[in-house]
Amino acid sequence: MVPISPTQSLVSPQRPVAQTASSATEPQNQDALKAVAADFEAAFIAQMLTHSGLADALTSGEGKMASAFGSFFVEQLAEQMSEMGGIGMADSIYKQLSRYEQGET
Repeated sequence: MVPISPTQSLVSPQRPVAQTASSATEPQNQDALKAVAADFEAAFIAQMLTHSGLADALTSGEGKMASAFGSFFVEQLAEQMSEMGGIGMADSIYKQLSRYEQGET
């Protein structure tokens, strides 16, 4: 997962947003937006699985050492679920982020 902050832009800080619409940078921006959207969906799915008690259920009775790895398993499961189509959240996030990058609201 790629950590991002709410104030971080996906475009280069040296160039204003208006100049990034060139055909050379669009594929890179689209790939970056898709990656951010997929990562957010994976994090959301991981939170849903964690709060459902999946990690605890998988490692119950195995001791404290096994329970330490439950969260890692849930994160990997969430990433794989997102890569295989997820819950459709990444597509919606990508569309909204791309409209934001183009200056639309």
